[in-house]
Amino acid sequence: MFQDGFPASGFGNTIQTGESVTAHLEALAERLREEGWYAQVIVSEGQAALLRVVNPLAPPLNDDLSLRQDQAGLWWFCWSFGDRIAHVDNLDIAAARITQVLGYPER
Repeated sequence: MFQDGFPASGFGNTIQTGESVTAHLEALAERLREEGWYAQVIVSEGQAALLRVVNPLAPPLNDDLSLRQDQAGLWWFCWSFGDRIAHVDNLDIAAARITQVLGYPER
């Protein structure tokens, strides 16, 4: 179904409303919390919902993630600078990439 975080053909727009965007971000937040990360969905009036992720061992390693739709209508978890992390239907790859990038290197 997925190859390197990208959906196989046949997958489409899985988000219909603002509540659904928040639900997808909250699902990823819960997945990250299970691994001990600080993750909180932030919803501000007039702004798109964000997911603040913080490495608990190194708080300066953090980012505010969002959901964005591509030109084909597919929705993606994205870094604050806009690069894609993974398709919204693939929490495992999204969580793995986030913890890899924001992870604290072993000494």
